Formats: sequence, C-alpha cells, structure tokens
Amino acid sequence: MLTINFIKDNAKAVKLNIKNRRVDVTKADVDRLLKLDIDRIKTQTDTDNLRAERNKLTNELKTIREPKLMEQSKKIKEQIVELEKSLKIIRDEWQSIMDWIPNMCLDDVPVGKDDTENMEIKVWTPKNGYIKELNSSSEKMGRFGTNSDKEFIPRPHWEIGKELDLMDLEAGAKVSGSRFYYLKGNGFMMMYGVFDLLMKKIIKDGFIPMDIPVLVKERALYGSSQFPADADQVYKIESKYVENENQLYLVGSSEPSLFSYYLDTVIDPKDLPIKITATCPCFRSEAGSWGKDIRGMKRVHQFTKLEMDMIIKPDIKLAKETHEYLLGINEWLLQQLELPYHVINMCTGDLGYAAAAKKYDVEVWLPSESAWMETMSDSITTDFQTRRLNIKTLNEKSEKVFAYTINDTGATHRLLIAIIEHYQQSDGSLVVPTILREYLGMERISKK
Repeated sequence: MLTINFIKDNAKAVKLNIKNRRVDVTKADVDRLLKLDIDRIKTQTDTDNLRAERNKLTNELKTIREPKLMEQSKKIKEQIVELEKSLKIIRDEWQSIMDWIPNMCLDDVPVGKDDTENMEIKVWTPKNGYIKELNSSSEKMGRFGTNSDKEFIPRPHWEIGKELDLMDLEAGAKVSGSRFYYLKGNGFMMMYGVFDLLMKKIIKDGFIPMDIPVLVKERALYGSSQFPADADQVYKIESKYVENENQLYLVGSSEPSLFSYYLDTVIDPKDLPIKITATCPCFRSEAGSWGKDIRGMKRVHQFTKLEMDMIIKPDIKLAKETHEYLLGINEWLLQQLELPYHVINMCTGDLGYAAAAKKYDVEVWLPSESAWMETMSDSITTDFQTRRLNIKTLNEKSEKVFAYTINDTGATHRLLIAIIEHYQQSDGSLVVPTILREYLGMERISKK
C-alpha cells in the first residue's frame, strides 16, 4: 500500500493514477482522505494532551485528595473516552480509503481506458518464431490450429475433450454445479506433464517448491492485496465450523500463502532474491462473469495453478529485470509446447490488480474463438504487498526497508485448452505435443 506521506506529497499524481486505473473514486477518495488525516492528527494530538494532563493530575492526587482536582480528572477522563470514540471512527474511514488506493503505475505502463488499449509487445508462432507485425496480430492468426494436419476450423476444446475422454464437464456439474470439471486419463496426464515440465525447469533455476495451505486468514489476502478490491471473488468458510472459530478463506492463487510465509520478517539481504513456487488448487467465485464463457473449462470455480513468486531488494531496475526474467520462463514453456502466443503490456485501465505497478499478460491464440486467451500474468508489485505483510530487508546502511515482490502465473488448466485446440487433427484425434509424449507414452490420442 502507499504511505500517507507519499499521498500527501503527491496528491495530484495519486488522483490521476486512480483515474487512469479506473478505480472507484468514491472508495479511493483522496480529498476525503486528506481531510480525515488532518482530523486524525488533531484528534490524536488532543487525546494525547488530555492524557498527559490527566496523568499529571493523577500524580498530584496521590498526595493531595483535593475534590476539585478529582472532579477535573473525572471530566478529563470522559473527554478522553469521547475523543477515542471519534478517533476510531476517523481511523476506520481513513483506513478504508487507504486500502482502496492502488499502487502507482510505472512510467512505461501505457495509459488507456480498457483492454482495447493494451500494448502488444511480442508475438510468437511455432512456424515463424517472433513476428514483427505488432498490435494487429489477431487479424493474421486465422481460425486454424497451428499443429493440425490440415487447415480446418478447429472445434472447441469441450467437444474434443469429451470425444477423447479427456474431461467430463457433465459429471463436474452433477457433483458440484456449473463451472466444475473432471480431468481424466490422458487429459490429466497432459496437464500433469505441463506442470511437471515447468516445475523441473524452475527448480533448476533455484525456486523453492512449497506445499501450501489453501485456507488462509484475512491478513494473508489483505497483505497480498486480494482484499478489499477482489473480495467478491473469494470463498469464505463458515467460521463456526473451523477450529478456534478462525475466519478462513479459500485462496484464488498460492500467492497469498507464499508471500505470507515471510510476514513480519526482516530478510537478510544476502538471502535475496527469494524464489518460491507452489502448485495448488485455486478457487474463485467468478462473480460478475456469470453468463460469460459458460461452455468448457475456460472460466471455472476451481482450477490448479503453478505460481512463481519472488522477493527482491527494493530497486526498480532490479524489479524490471526480474519481471523480464519471469516472462522469459513463461515464453520458454509456451515455446516448448509450440503454442502461438503474444505478450501485452497492460494499460492502466485494464490492470485491475491493485498491487500491480506494471503487468504483462501472456495470451495464447484460441482458434475456435478467433481470440486471444490469457494463460499467464506477470506483475511488478514493488513494496505494495510487503508494507501490508511487513516484510523487510536491510539497505546498505543496515536500515530496515520494505522489500519488493514480483509474482507470476506459470501454468494453469487453460494451457490444456490451447493444446487441445491447436493439436486436434481433421480425423478427430489429438497429436500429443512432443515435449509431453514421455508423460503419456504415446504420440496421438484417438477415439476408442
């Protein structure tokens, strides 16, 4: 989160950032915050002065039981109680506004109103490698799978997945409701292969794998900035059935659990960067998206995701280098799978994620829809999360400073969607990507 001093010193820039990011100005009301801050400081000062006066009277009353002094002390106590009530009301509203103010965008984030103004910065296809024509690539991709045997319009993943017995959407709906699914047999093994391939790669790069809790307390979600902005996406567990009646929530990513492992910690600079990763089930309500992507497993309530997170020294240049490093891992995986993709630098109006100072989305071409589909995200979050989680390190002067965080979605079930659509053949079979054949023990999946 931003500090109040930064907001006071840069009020105009903060308000412009809020506007550019399309954040609700009634919740991130900077003018109201600055007024409340004046009231907060004054009320706190008045309270402290009265406490000091009452302490002085208390000491005097130890030796002199003067009725007037006793009455004066009583009145001061009553005034303090009223001021504390007022201070709590002011602080609560002050904190609520602070929580809604997003991170400041970096200078190289394009200003734009929505996803139509995102900046395409890379396009890669299996046949042509990186292509030079940017910001119009969707017009050149066509409706054909890049690894199919003929130029035919591919069928959607749910049709092929059902015919080849890779997934069962009907059973998912019967057991759990809409937007749930079962992966079966070769479908599961392909998905397992993708995760295993990436995990082996990043462990060699020094990432520490973790098995994490998927039920967390509010602080973990607040600390990673899922709360308050994305609270409607989070499943809340009925606390009366939880041990010690802790209020717990299901995570929508391993990020809250991974970064919260270090909450209230001062990390030795020699231990940075910290590289951590987890593959876990993730849960999202998808509130606001009902009626969208209702077919298949593109937008679901439960899915598996591999997250790559890093804690680094607080340095913007280093943050940008780390950002590109994680993006490089995303690209490596997609090129291994031979899937066409592009990378977009998200504009201010489409960033969404409150902690992001800069965000790349990596999207794979979905031929059945003639559209790009997000598969990975890569965000610089500077010290926005570490301030909330109280994760610090030491600078060159051995002073405690907040570290920086960078996070990246490495792989999700959506990669299986892309594999099915790009590798389906005209006879209804599915060629297994070369890199995944060792996991399935076959080159092609055909109808039984």
